[in-house]
Amino acid sequence: MKSTPNLAAGLLCVTVLLLVGCRNDAATIETGQTSSNPATDVPGVADVVVSPGSTDRVPEIDRSPVEPTGDPASESTPASAAVDEPQLEPAELHDAALTALESDDLDRAFALARKATSAAPDDPQSTFLMARVLAERNRFPEAVKMLDDLLVELPDARLPIYGQTADWLVLQGRYDEAEKRYREILKEVPDASMAQRTLAQLLLRQGRRSEAATYLRQLCQSGVVEPSNLRSLLRLAYPFAADANTDELEPIGLLGRARFEISQGNWQDALQTLKQTDSNDPDLDALVGRIHAQMHLQGQDSEALTRWAQSSRSTPNDASDYWFAMATHHANQGEHQKAVRCLCNAIMRDPTDAASYRLMAESFHALDLDDRAAEASRRAELIAETHQIGEQMASDPDIDLDQVSRLAELLDELARPLEALAWRTVRVALERSRGTLSAQEASQAIAEINRDRLQRLQSGVAKSTEAFHAFLCSGHDGTSSQ
Repeated sequence: MKSTPNLAAGLLCVTVLLLVGCRNDAATIETGQTSSNPATDVPGVADVVVSPGSTDRVPEIDRSPVEPTGDPASESTPASAAVDEPQLEPAELHDAALTALESDDLDRAFALARKATSAAPDDPQSTFLMARVLAERNRFPEAVKMLDDLLVELPDARLPIYGQTADWLVLQGRYDEAEKRYREILKEVPDASMAQRTLAQLLLRQGRRSEAATYLRQLCQSGVVEPSNLRSLLRLAYPFAADANTDELEPIGLLGRARFEISQGNWQDALQTLKQTDSNDPDLDALVGRIHAQMHLQGQDSEALTRWAQSSRSTPNDASDYWFAMATHHANQGEHQKAVRCLCNAIMRDPTDAASYRLMAESFHALDLDDRAAEASRRAELIAETHQIGEQMASDPDIDLDQVSRLAELLDELARPLEALAWRTVRVALERSRGTLSAQEASQAIAEINRDRLQRLQSGVAKSTEAFHAFLCSGHDGTSSQ
């Protein structure tokens, strides 16, 4: 698994690679301020305790055994890494250690960091440097503790330290602790874009895709969202197959693994994964229901869906999976009013679910509401086309500009204007990288998109979305599935 980018390094990436990301194949564009509601970020740890010339690489984890813990400053140094520079000042030791880190000479970096710590044990820069080196050597528990201890001396560095240590906690597999730290950052700095991005990525990996969408939409509002994030917003139920196979979305936990298996077309495997636990987690139970509903729609075991529906109980925060499964059950029983009510709950929670709109069209037909049936069917086809384009983009790094434009048009039709504007910015960035737009032309195009974003936000995006749903769900928006 590749490392999660930390807040400081990620902020640099975002400001330089607007909306296109840190991938090598991503188009880059420098436009100055690009957002009408600019995202903010807490400073990186290095901005607080390390000299300006430092770097902020987060270590890549490997599968080698973790080194024994102990006092880093008292450990012996391999002979090959002996530091022979005479009487270097602490600042010079820091620079030399960072240079060694950049060249992946971890033994030498460790020796230099240890020497700096011994020379200035109370120096926070030396402490942070040693934590960095320990993390590079996959000694994450020690690195996290070292920065946590540093908070006693540097309380003002709490948020950037939380960001860095949260990244390391993810690499250790301590996901709940990492999530808590990301949320602490966002509690104090709600627009911290890198905390939004890293928390969203963690939630996506855990299969908590609707929760992740909240933060990804916030990134859309501020105009700092990458194509991979935008693709995740195209389909919330499960990732695109090619995206699911990336390190960035490596699944975590039963829910994450089940959604990964669904993305590969393995619904039965996903069901078996979810049956590995007796957990009462409503999200797991909801996905079990969706799988049974999908199998029923494919002409398979309908009795399993009935048994699930009879045993499942709704909660105030039920996921769209739950409502889709209940709607499928009610439609199967000929209870189309109840089915539509459930489907309205489903699409309010997940407006990317083409299957919900298709089922809704069938129930409207059964209720002789042909106008609504036609509109639900139309929306299902539009959403399905966004899925098709998203899948192609995930599979082919050479993005077709016409597909980007078409995707933006579709999202506008589906009352998702901020996503549409984000994809239009992606197109500008791609055109600039391919030489079909000058820097001035690209800057002007970005400025126009930002003005449009500001107007959309001021006019109330939520109201337009509610109006979009009102045509289909007026009179069918109750919350009871019984």
